Amino acid sequence: MSEEFPPINFTEQGLPRGLAVEIVQEIQRRQGSDLAIEFLPWARAFREAKGGGEVGLFSMARTPEREKQFKWVGPIVTFYSSIYAPAQNGMRLRSMEDAKRASAVLVVRDWFTAEELKTLGFQNLVSVSEPVTAIKMLLAKRAPFFATERLSMPDILAKAGIAEDSLEIVYSYASSEGYIAFSLDTPDATVNTWVAHLREMKRDGSFLKIYRRWLPKDNPPIGIKL
Repeated sequence: MSEEFPPINFTEQGLPRGLAVEIVQEIQRRQGSDLAIEFLPWARAFREAKGGGEVGLFSMARTPEREKQFKWVGPIVTFYSSIYAPAQNGMRLRSMEDAKRASAVLVVRDWFTAEELKTLGFQNLVSVSEPVTAIKMLLAKRAPFFATERLSMPDILAKAGIAEDSLEIVYSYASSEGYIAFSLDTPDATVNTWVAHLREMKRDGSFLKIYRRWLPKDNPPIGIKL
């Protein structure tokens, strides 16, 4: 399973696309499988991955809160957490304490950015189901800030028909590595096979080739973490 999160994983004319999609498809090709990728809203996919059965979900930030809830293959990407505000409105944050004192901070439900802020003790979070809703609420001044992941924002704004310069980053505060996450019911042997193929891709240069095609300015996570 996956979600609409361009350019990492998304659909285009009904077909799966993106950096993580190509990595998943290449691993499947190497092991002779061709499982379909189902795109769901993140909150639903996240619940299903934590439920019973053999399920894979990508791309998921590996956080301390999630560590024991899944089995991990990666990293395959690095996510960067930032807080946005409407552009040219003069709003600035000097620290996370400033953000905690804001009237509200929008977050996408069950995204790692929401989990991060909850762990840091934020009491002013307003959860929405998907990022476009948060962006529209932000521009309508229904909340002053939106905490989200930076890599996906240009594509999300473009698909929503919103100019990229409508928003600006007012504070950047963390980074997390993204993985392919498997449910706990998935056999270790299956997960180990995926790990071995990803390690092989990083060794033979195919991982880097895919990464550079989608994120040419970003530094790829080349190592393997178990």
